[in-house]
Amino acid sequence: MNARIESMSHGDGKVYLQMVLDRMHPDAEVLLDARLKDGIKIPAHLFPFNPLEETSQANYVVVLPHFDVREVDLTFLEYAGESSPLTQSRLTVELNMMRWRTRFNAFVHNELLEQMFDIEREYCSGRMNVYFTDAIEDGDEIVVKMLADMPHAEGSDVMVDFTDGCGIEVDLPVYPLVDEIIPPANYGEGERLRIGFSVRVAAAAKDFCVTVYDANEQIPGGFAYFCDETFGPLGESFSYCAIDASIDSRYGRWFVRHCETLAGLEEQRSHSFAVQPQISLVMPLYPGDECYLSAAMASLSLQTYTHFELVLVDMGANELSLTSALREWEGDERVVHLVPEAELDEGAARLTGLLQSKGEVCAVLEPSVVLAPEALYEYVRRINEVMDKEGIKNSHGVGPCDVVYTNHDSFDRDGGLHTPQFKPVFSPDLLYSYNYLGPLVFLSRRVLEAIQSSVGFSSESFDYDLVLKATAQAERVERIDKVLYHVQNAASISPDADRISSRREEEAFRTGRKVLANHLRRNGIDALVLADVSDRLYTVRYRMPDETPTLSVVVLAGDDASLLDACLSSIEQSVIPRDTPIYVVVNQETSRDVVVYGEHLVRKNRARVIAYQGSNNRAAMANLGFSQSTSDYVLVVDGDVEFADPEALNCMLTHCIREDVGVVGAKTLFADDTIRHAGMMVGPYESASEIGANMPRSARGYLGRLRCASNVSAVSLSAMMVKRAAYDSAKGFDERFQVCNCDVDFCLKVAKEGYLIAYNGGVEAYRKGSDSNGRSALTKKQQLRAEREKAFLHYRWPHLFVDGDPYMSSCLDPRAPYFLLGSVQ
Repeated sequence: MNARIESMSHGDGKVYLQMVLDRMHPDAEVLLDARLKDGIKIPAHLFPFNPLEETSQANYVVVLPHFDVREVDLTFLEYAGESSPLTQSRLTVELNMMRWRTRFNAFVHNELLEQMFDIEREYCSGRMNVYFTDAIEDGDEIVVKMLADMPHAEGSDVMVDFTDGCGIEVDLPVYPLVDEIIPPANYGEGERLRIGFSVRVAAAAKDFCVTVYDANEQIPGGFAYFCDETFGPLGESFSYCAIDASIDSRYGRWFVRHCETLAGLEEQRSHSFAVQPQISLVMPLYPGDECYLSAAMASLSLQTYTHFELVLVDMGANELSLTSALREWEGDERVVHLVPEAELDEGAARLTGLLQSKGEVCAVLEPSVVLAPEALYEYVRRINEVMDKEGIKNSHGVGPCDVVYTNHDSFDRDGGLHTPQFKPVFSPDLLYSYNYLGPLVFLSRRVLEAIQSSVGFSSESFDYDLVLKATAQAERVERIDKVLYHVQNAASISPDADRISSRREEEAFRTGRKVLANHLRRNGIDALVLADVSDRLYTVRYRMPDETPTLSVVVLAGDDASLLDACLSSIEQSVIPRDTPIYVVVNQETSRDVVVYGEHLVRKNRARVIAYQGSNNRAAMANLGFSQSTSDYVLVVDGDVEFADPEALNCMLTHCIREDVGVVGAKTLFADDTIRHAGMMVGPYESASEIGANMPRSARGYLGRLRCASNVSAVSLSAMMVKRAAYDSAKGFDERFQVCNCDVDFCLKVAKEGYLIAYNGGVEAYRKGSDSNGRSALTKKQQLRAEREKAFLHYRWPHLFVDGDPYMSSCLDPRAPYFLLGSVQ
């Protein structure tokens, strides 16, 4: 046998050799042995090849991992029914020739090159295939997720090996993700097995080769090589998810496409509302604020709604700068210039302005805030819309809209607009994490007077304190989902301005922790407030009341007894009320191991096992578990969940005890420390989807929402604390959602009953099982049912698919649960 290379190329981390093997026995079978120069065996494929080009004599293709080595030795062994080879042929491949040979072939033999690259797909059905699915940058590491696809054969023993970029064996911890059997796609085909797993590699030395093989040699193995070629497109895909709206460079173009037009502004100036309240804007001015003043005053002169007053509280601003900024306003009665006799702190200065103002509506207008021309008009439009909808006539105030806030962004004087803050509807839990409503919030005179006559005002972190008290007193908190003001970036003005701004923010955050703790205490909530200075986030740790509530745990068992045992151990080690009963709902049609394990649990008195008969239906299993318990609160978890901290269940329970909360969900993680679920968003994939899936565990997320507590439309049933009263009000889980969305529908029903759905980013749990329906993936019948259930979700909650998820924003992409910027077109 003679072997020679006709052509060579590389791509996707692999080397492709177009071979000519001749002078062989007619019935011969050829095997390939590939080794490095030091004799280390490496994975390789040898496929028969029928080239499309008539000039080509090639009849085989060799596929190798593109190791960072100079040479690879290939030995072709010819067998013809004998135990020993008839002949063999050796040759050495110089891998450093790959680059220029690939470029030449791409130019001269492009069609042949494509055929060679496609060779593995042609032979994929009868062997193992490995594909990289995700590459996620996490600090100085990369999480690489991959999927092994193969025929499902009883008795096969799937193994995985790794080598580094030079072909040397390395030991990488493997994190299992998916293990499922895929039904035949077409009549006459066999089932396939898919095993998903991931590894973590150092970003500085990321190259590795993964080899998947059958230890019993029933199925030929496969390999894939991770390097710059494979990381590039996968990294771009991850970057697409990681570039949320706050860091999207296209935002300037987006704003131009979505802001009010000149024609629209002209129409606003001539429009008259039924209710036209006077708006008092209180601007405290301290030394150092003069640099902002000209832009702020210019924005006021452009307002299309002009029934406002500006109350300037002058605390020693530079007189010359102030006179210059107010020159155009000289003689305008709408400007009130206050100069307090005594020196006041920032909170007292704001309060002085508010008490001296006359409008039915008040707002603290920071000197750094530049209003969009339509800002005040949009506020008045909203209160008129609400009053008209509520049928309120001849009101002397602003109706039920006691608190109104809007989106904003930042701008550099030399760099344009950036960092948009697209805010959800009123979210108490997010407000307890930081003051997301500000810095500009419109407050009715009624709510200010209610605060003054009851709890009073505080000079510490005045803005945050005022917002907390106002939202507690408000009849209604409204969001205007438009960008209506811009905050001047102090760093783009001067180092002095940046230093003053940073000092104020740090002081406000530091005192804000005390303000939040006092607010919670005032409202009967016993809690400890922690402050993360680096992230500017507060964490509320609720304390257990003196009268400990009753709790039950309902575990929905899957088909893996070992995962179920780890789940129960995690629960037993958690800080929860004594004598908390654990109910394990076991589907009698699941694996025999789980049924036997359930009998073991009963004998050991570790849990009460509830037998469930019927097809796999998590909604029905959860309802069955609830029916057996009588506690005030019920934790529902999947049988493959392990909590990361013994305090996790206690945190979920004490959070759910809060009167306004009905359901609390945890952040669930894959075994490789990437996010599986951080709340759920209604809308993506014409259904609902987990927020932040596959992002690193440490990811802050848009506006900190992956890390902190916030309210969402839904949380996953995988780890859900439920208030019994909320469950009863919602009439439990709808068992018509057999395949998907039973948790989404349940949460939406609970929210409709007036409860909040809370996601607690500080509570983490690992979910180590597969996303599939047991070991088997969805059959075609189940896929069809899933589509019907999606349609049912649309039918039941159509407004969410028209108006969008209220805890997101219409400015964001409704199709992606990653807080991506909406369409720029």
